[in-house]
Amino acid sequence: MPKPDGGLIKALLPDPRLTSTIVRMATPVIFAMLTQTLINITDTFFVGKLEPSVSIPGQAALGYSLPLIWIVGGCLSAIGVGTQAITARRFGAQDLPAAGQVLTNSLLLALITGTIFSIGSYALCPWMFSFLTNDEAVLSLGVPYTQIRLLGVLSMVATMSVKSFFDGIGKTHHHMIAAIVMNVVHLILNYYLIFGIWIFPELKVEGAAWASLISTYIGLFIMLGWTLAPKYRNNFRHFRIQNVSRRVIWEITRLSVPSGLATVFVMAGVLMFMRIVGLLDEAAVEQAMAATGIYTGQGALPYALHQSALLDGQSLVGTAMASDWTHVMLQNRPAVYSAATKVVFDISSLCFISSLAFGTATATLVSQSLGKDQPEMASRYGWESVRIYASFMTLIGLLVFIWPEHALDLISDDAVVIATGVTGMRIMAVLMPFMAIGIICTQALFGAGNTMFVMIVELILHFTCLVPLAYLLSNVIDLGFLGVWVASASYIFLLAMIMGWKFWEGKWKDIKV
Repeated sequence: MPKPDGGLIKALLPDPRLTSTIVRMATPVIFAMLTQTLINITDTFFVGKLEPSVSIPGQAALGYSLPLIWIVGGCLSAIGVGTQAITARRFGAQDLPAAGQVLTNSLLLALITGTIFSIGSYALCPWMFSFLTNDEAVLSLGVPYTQIRLLGVLSMVATMSVKSFFDGIGKTHHHMIAAIVMNVVHLILNYYLIFGIWIFPELKVEGAAWASLISTYIGLFIMLGWTLAPKYRNNFRHFRIQNVSRRVIWEITRLSVPSGLATVFVMAGVLMFMRIVGLLDEAAVEQAMAATGIYTGQGALPYALHQSALLDGQSLVGTAMASDWTHVMLQNRPAVYSAATKVVFDISSLCFISSLAFGTATATLVSQSLGKDQPEMASRYGWESVRIYASFMTLIGLLVFIWPEHALDLISDDAVVIATGVTGMRIMAVLMPFMAIGIICTQALFGAGNTMFVMIVELILHFTCLVPLAYLLSNVIDLGFLGVWVASASYIFLLAMIMGWKFWEGKWKDIKV
């Protein structure tokens, strides 16, 4: 097995020059990704300010809609992996017109696939949403919201295409500026469209969807505006009809499809993981129902039939009357495990997003170095990035491990949720440096063009480790909430070890893009 340019020892030694380059390129990506996450958070926040008959099913609808949006949009947005890898490789070789040709074909591919999937997913949305919930109130709010958001798949994919081109040539600050403007517009539109301020109609949950849709297209137009700048148009010559090439389209597709499938596997795995956590909440409800004797004993059947008629009444959907308040009182309180998991995920996502930003910078530097025929420098960039951020996440993880309640308190005010989430938060705190290693090495392999390996690993780990192990430990062995986090720890640790080993192995240096 070949040794990687100095091996792991070099990874532990600081290199100020490499560190400066990585941090300078990664910082705009971090800001851009953090501002992008505000779209979904802002929607949830403002919808929560509506009257309870709308806010409760509305927030539930938003929770179900996001995985659907990401399974479609996130999968297609994987076009950015191929675009960035090939652009950076051509840019590193100083072949600027060839780099511009990548943008031409990537954007064409994005416009075609984005349009088809925007229209197709809009039409299929009611059918897809019905797989996630049977609650009529949630469906009545969630389907229109999701359909409107799915019309933004085109803007999401096209934006990712342009963003990945600029990332590939090292101009990561362009997307940061677009993301900031986009989210300011989204925040303003959310307020006006949800509550009907000034001349705008009160659209409530649909208003949040329209605000998100409009802001994403504004972000796309800003990114397209950057491509029209003379310094890019003259040097890269991307907007030329003769640039269209089936070969380049195929190369982008070949590198991007495995990444897109990996995104689908990840999102499906997360959905099933959350479903397993939900089983713990359902078990808690059943235990509470049994303990209180609800719907048992003399007179229970007529009461249950009457309540069922209320729940099925179409005219009452979305109103307070269409609720079984006995169940509501019991079910709202026991959903602590799902709430705690969401909070732990939100805190951990800060590690994920920032590590992904460093990984994006690493992917560009790795690919550019390979384009310059400098595989040793590519390896050094990879390990330097791992060293920087794994060390930083070790410090953050230590602080979170010591004071998990303070971390959870940043998002939740519920003492029960915070107390329940402490165990999971401490486990994730220990895993933060491993998360950084796994994500950065994964992105570095993407930059080198080794996308198929990443897809296979994600498929295997999600469906042979994370999901079945979480169910086995939590529901079969009966470790409960601890079990799902032990499974999560196993997945993250294995991902870090496998991706770290693959990057250390060094065979990616021979991949031709």
